[in-house]
Amino acid sequence: MKLKNIVLLTILYCIATLVLVILVTQNILSNDTKRVLETADKVQLFLEKHPNGELPTNFEHLAASTNNEETRKIGQGAAYARSLTSERITITSPLFDEGQIRGYLRVSEERTPSFFVNFSIIAFALLFYLGVAVQVVRAAQRSYLFRENTVAKIKNIERSPLTQSYLINEDDDKITTELNKLGESIQMQALSHTEKKENLYEFIEFFQFPIFIYNSKGKIRRTNASFKNEFADTANLDVFSPFADFLSFLVDKMLNPDIQEKLFYFEKIAAYYQVRITPLPDLDSRFLVTMMDVTSYRRTLDAHNAFIANISHELKTPLTSIRGFAELLEAQPVSPEETKNFATIIHKESKRLMNLVQDTLLLTKQNRQIEKKNLDLSVMIENILTSSMPQISEKNLVLTQQVEKVSMRTNERMMHSIFENLIENAIKYTPEKGQIFVSLQACRSQIIFSVSDNGPGLSEIEKERIFDRFYRVDESRSETGTGLGLAIVEKNVQELQGTIDVVSILGKGTTFTVTF
Repeated sequence: MKLKNIVLLTILYCIATLVLVILVTQNILSNDTKRVLETADKVQLFLEKHPNGELPTNFEHLAASTNNEETRKIGQGAAYARSLTSERITITSPLFDEGQIRGYLRVSEERTPSFFVNFSIIAFALLFYLGVAVQVVRAAQRSYLFRENTVAKIKNIERSPLTQSYLINEDDDKITTELNKLGESIQMQALSHTEKKENLYEFIEFFQFPIFIYNSKGKIRRTNASFKNEFADTANLDVFSPFADFLSFLVDKMLNPDIQEKLFYFEKIAAYYQVRITPLPDLDSRFLVTMMDVTSYRRTLDAHNAFIANISHELKTPLTSIRGFAELLEAQPVSPEETKNFATIIHKESKRLMNLVQDTLLLTKQNRQIEKKNLDLSVMIENILTSSMPQISEKNLVLTQQVEKVSMRTNERMMHSIFENLIENAIKYTPEKGQIFVSLQACRSQIIFSVSDNGPGLSEIEKERIFDRFYRVDESRSETGTGLGLAIVEKNVQELQGTIDVVSILGKGTTFTVTF
C-alpha cells in the first residue's frame, strides 16, 4: 500500500472517530435534556396540586415578570431554554395558567459524564488502528519476502536448472510449486535431446561445484573437474566411506528414487554441502548428484549465533548486578555506607555495560568508505601515553618508548583505537613494577608500531584465540574488560590494509606488532 493511501485512510479514520465521539456526546446530552424535562413536568404537576409546596434545592420558581436570556427565548416561541456547564444542565420551562404564562420553573441537575465513554471510544479506535497497522506491516513483510524468494528462484533456474531449488524456502505456495515444476521441466528438456547422455556429461563440466552421476549398482559413471579436485577421480561410491550418513543417503536413493535435497557435514574435510539428488530414469536409471559448498555460509551463521549468545551473556552479567543492588536499595533501609558501596558498584557495572555497547558498535560497524587524512602518529601515541600515566604510576610500571616522528595518511579514529587498545592491554596484563616498551618507526616503505610487556605471556592455544570476540586469556584474573579490544584492533588493522603479529613466551612477556 502506498504511503499517500495510508495517510488518506488514516485521516478518514480520525475524522470518523471524531464524528462518532461528537454523536455519542450529543446523544448523552439529548438524554440528559429529556431526563430533566421529564423531571420538570413532574414538578409542574406537583405545583398544580400544591401551589404553595416547597421545592427541592435544585428547583427554582421564577415569576412571570422575570426577564433574562432563558425567558426571552421562551417568549420568542421556544418550548424551553437550556444552559450548560461542564458539570450541570439547567432547563427553564414555562408554567401556564389558562393559556397564559404565570411563571417559570428552572431545574438544574448534574450532567452524565461523557469523558469515560469518549476516552473508551478513542482508546478502542487507537488500539484497533494499531492492530490493523501491525497486520498491514506484517503483510507487507511477507509480501516482500515472498517476492524476493520468487525472484531468487527465477534467477536460480536461469543460472542452473540442475540446482533450481537451492537456497529457496520450502513454503508450499502455488508460485513456488509452479516454479519448481518449471525448473524440473527445463531439466527434463535438457536431458531429452539426442545423445542426451553425452550432452549431460559435457554439460556438468561447466559448473564450478562438484557434480557426479552414479547408477543403481553403486558405480560412479561420471564426475566433473570440481568433483575430482575436491574428492577423487574414482569409479565407486566407496570414496564416501568416511562419510557414513552421505553414503547411506546415496544408497537409499537406489531403493527409493526421488528428487531430494539435504544438507550434510563432511567431518573429515570440515565442509558443509547442500546435496541435491535427481533420478535420471531415461539414462539407465542413473542419479545426478549436485554438491553445493555452503561451508562459508554455515560458518558465518554459526559465528553470528555465537556472537549473539556471547553478547547476551556479557550484557546479562552487569545488568544482573545493577538490578540486584537497585532492588536492595528499594526494598529495605540501608546505612549511608552501604548506600555508597551499592552506588559505587552500580556505577562500575553501568560503566562496564556502556563500554561493552560501545565496543560492540565499533566491532560491528561497517566502514564502507574510510575517511583518511595526514596524521602525526607520534603525537597520537604521546597523547595516549599521557592519558594512561595514572594507570602506569598506580602499578609502578617502567615505561620505555622509542617513538620516531612519523606521519601517515590514515583514519584518525581507527588508528587511535589500535594504539589505545594495545597500550591499555599491555598496562592491564603487566604485573606490578613491570616493564612496557612502546615503539614507532618508519622502516623503508613501512610504518611499524609495537608494544611489548613482560607479563605472563601466552600459550600457543591462547595466541590462536587472542583475537576472538569475548575471549579473555584468564577469566579468573581481576582485570576487567569487554573482551572485544583485540578483536576491534584486528578489524581496524585489516580495514586499513595492515597486518598484526603477536609473539609471546610464557613467563616472559608478549609483543604485538602492527605494520602498515
